[in-house]
Amino acid sequence: MLFTNRIAPLAAAIALLAASAAAAQNAPQPRSDSSVFRPLQLPTPNEFRSASGKPGPRYWQQRADYRIQATLDTARQTITGTETIHYTNNSPDTLTFVWLQLEQNLYRPGSLGSAVFPAEGRWGARNFEGGIDITTARVGGTAVKPYIYDTTMRLDLPTPLAPGQSTDLEFAWSFRVPEHGSDRMAREGKLYEIAQWYPRMAVYDDVRGWNNDPYLGQGEFYLEYGDYDVSLTVPAGYVVAATGTLQNPEQVLTTRQRERLAQAARSPKPVAIIAPNEVGKAMPKTAGTQTWHFTASGVHDFAWAGSPDFLWDAMSQGGVVCHALYQPNASAAWRHGAESTCFAIDEFSNRWFKYPWPQATSVAGPVGGMEYPMFVMVSAQGDEEGTFGVIAHEHGHEWFPMIVGSNERRYAWMDEGFNTFIDAFANDRRFPGGNTPASYVRQYQAAVDRGMEQPLMTPPDRIAAAALGVVGYRKPGMVLNLLRDKVLGPDVFDRAFRTYIQRWAFKHPTPADFFRTMEDVSGRDLDWFFREWFYTTDVLDQAVDGVATAAGPNGQSTVRIRLSSKTPLVLPVDLELVTDAGQTRTVSLPVEIWYGGSTYEYTTTVPGRLVRVTVDPKKELPDQNRENNVWTAAKAAP
Repeated sequence: MLFTNRIAPLAAAIALLAASAAAAQNAPQPRSDSSVFRPLQLPTPNEFRSASGKPGPRYWQQRADYRIQATLDTARQTITGTETIHYTNNSPDTLTFVWLQLEQNLYRPGSLGSAVFPAEGRWGARNFEGGIDITTARVGGTAVKPYIYDTTMRLDLPTPLAPGQSTDLEFAWSFRVPEHGSDRMAREGKLYEIAQWYPRMAVYDDVRGWNNDPYLGQGEFYLEYGDYDVSLTVPAGYVVAATGTLQNPEQVLTTRQRERLAQAARSPKPVAIIAPNEVGKAMPKTAGTQTWHFTASGVHDFAWAGSPDFLWDAMSQGGVVCHALYQPNASAAWRHGAESTCFAIDEFSNRWFKYPWPQATSVAGPVGGMEYPMFVMVSAQGDEEGTFGVIAHEHGHEWFPMIVGSNERRYAWMDEGFNTFIDAFANDRRFPGGNTPASYVRQYQAAVDRGMEQPLMTPPDRIAAAALGVVGYRKPGMVLNLLRDKVLGPDVFDRAFRTYIQRWAFKHPTPADFFRTMEDVSGRDLDWFFREWFYTTDVLDQAVDGVATAAGPNGQSTVRIRLSSKTPLVLPVDLELVTDAGQTRTVSLPVEIWYGGSTYEYTTTVPGRLVRVTVDPKKELPDQNRENNVWTAAKAAP
């Protein structure tokens, strides 16, 4: 009996649990939120990156300081150099190896990039037999054997590098300069435009550890900040322009040229440092070679150009000395190159964030358009508006990614897209009436019609080459304009965008840091906007489905306007209402009208009879189907 009495309650409990489980299984299950307004899943905030979008209290990044000596041999078309990288480990991790980028290996036969991009394409390697040869590699004075994979190089450290410690990486190297360096560097006759030309530290960060994605040609860069000390030995008679400031003008410039540069540093108008009648004969008369010495602080790259045939103009604005160097065969637009450079720097400085460096240089040549700290390369040909547009675009990159150091090898929109957005302000200020943002909408819609859409989060090397201009540039430029003009308003957006730049100047932000900062400063939930525009290829299709009218007192009519969003992508709605009395009214409805689903009914009163309703009457939105944007009342029977 005692044993039986114990078993009975246990059996009853088991039966009760089984019944409860069965009931739970048969009960309606909670459904996951599939609304367009559901929360966007972002990386969990931590001590390195906060939920507000700010760098966290323990944010860190590595530092790389460079000392480079290089020689240009124009007879052999080669550059030979030595360099020392003073690398500081600010991470909490002990490093047993480091990674570097060797971009010149793109031009080695069989490179990954040569397999991905057509040889004759803009980013192609043009079947050039090049590549960088590392003849010496030492760490802390000890010789090491590099492991090289395509355009990346790993060095195993003889002694682990503990947090807070530094070491010196030393290299000797050489490479043959490609004639067409994937439109990022080039040589043309005596002119050399040199970039991606030395071993560069890969970024080690708190998000991915080592960022050692190979360079394929279309994707760009992600590099560490530091100081540069660079000495460039070139044939006598060459003029050299570069990142940074010239440290030995008395050795490479004439007295007259130095006087002109001093004048230009105070002049709001261009001063000819080398005038047209001085080309090729203005430099100090020395034989052999000359060494130009430059330094730069707080940058993550260094590029330069040299030619014996440069014209050189310079001027100053807002404390920045602007230089333009171009050859006699450049278009007439380059006579305004220095002024165009200052105009762009001034626009971006005053609107977003003050330019932090003492000079900005634009060089004309075969490279269509490419940017480096304080230094850009732009096509020598083009009309005045087109040349200004490219100069402004390339110098806009001084803000993205030279100041805000995002990973442009992963996120083209954080580099090219942000820059395309700010370009519109410079272009429309320089050439009023152009309405540059409207052109972004047109180009985006044309790309959608041709089936060229890809999500903005697509890494640039995986964007179809024909679609890069839209996916990497125009669409994100358009999207930021929509966020500014249609969702937040200019004042709110501009404050948030400036805050993002201030928070992440000379740091390494991720997409989540941008998204969170925009929400933090604006006070708006923007998850719906970022999800739809950045992670999907959904298109916008707002529609007027119909109108119901009821007559009211005093000649008034009550109208119920049925609106719908035909796709998952939503935006606020602008309506234009026209009555038979000729009255026109514009109504702006917030995005929150779609909280209840894809349909919404707007009720209002109008004088007389409503005869037309138009969604997006100014055609400012990228609506892919405008045939359902207008409702017109049927004409009354006679």
